[in-house]
Amino acid sequence: MALTITNVVAQFGAYYLNQGQNIARLYSLLRSPTTTESMFTPINTDDTMWRAAKTIFSRVVQPFQKAFTPLAGVEFQPVEIRQFRIKVDAQEYPDELEDTWLAFLDGPEIDRKAWPFVRWYVEVYLIPQIKQDIEFNEIFQGVYQAPTPGTPGAAGTAINGLKMIINGHITAGRTTPIVTGALELTNPEALVEQFESFADGIHKDYWEIPMMLGCSPTVARQFLRGQERKYGKNTGGGALDLTINKTNIKLQPLPSHRSTEKIWCTPVGNAIMLRRKVKNQSAVQVENVDRLLKFFTDFSMGVGFILPEILFTNDRELV
Repeated sequence: MALTITNVVAQFGAYYLNQGQNIARLYSLLRSPTTTESMFTPINTDDTMWRAAKTIFSRVVQPFQKAFTPLAGVEFQPVEIRQFRIKVDAQEYPDELEDTWLAFLDGPEIDRKAWPFVRWYVEVYLIPQIKQDIEFNEIFQGVYQAPTPGTPGAAGTAINGLKMIINGHITAGRTTPIVTGALELTNPEALVEQFESFADGIHKDYWEIPMMLGCSPTVARQFLRGQERKYGKNTGGGALDLTINKTNIKLQPLPSHRSTEKIWCTPVGNAIMLRRKVKNQSAVQVENVDRLLKFFTDFSMGVGFILPEILFTNDRELV
């Protein structure tokens, strides 16, 4: 995509008049926070496919008898989490800014990489947009598709996101969803009771382990309202934050989940994020070919669960 300055030229004219304008006069809409990555334990690795094994132990205790009657066994189940290569490519002709109101972004140097436009473009646009794209398009909604040679890939095709991974474990029989049915988003008090029932459905061995529960911001807001309606404003009557009452589970609203009714939680350390060349998420190479500026970076990432059996989720959006 090229720089689109048509409206600026139409409104302000195709000339530069120094009226004190600078980068501070360039405004943009707020970006959503990128919080989903905080749900994962990062692992820096060069492995394209991270492998481990789940061990399953059989019982060993039995009544005494003099004869030797062996009773023991260990089963190993493979665990694989895939890492995907991601890239960013962009190019612009900053000369298009000359003789316009935006000419303060150009410079006197022949080398276009030294112009103020470059720093603004990288720091204000590219690097924040990388995080936004991962949050909105990839980390939850993503379904990997091999790119068509020479054609930019579509949004949501760079990695396999959480929704696909969770549903894959359910299909494979390694994760059993807890039945909630449709979430009661129009009845906040009933929604709170659904979450309390969900927490009670988690295996009792994990009741005392603190967990963050990923959900959409809409679900979290309605849950908070339901807490107040059900337990009142006095803290002695029950938790009035995002903690499910009488549990160690706290809701974490995630922008990546947007309108989904899928919820999930797991002990810390079971959800992992594989990363390679992680510094490149906040670094961009700039090159110029004649008067054309090229911007690019690449890195790898992937998310998954070591033990799908202790991934707790509901029965919504299983496709």
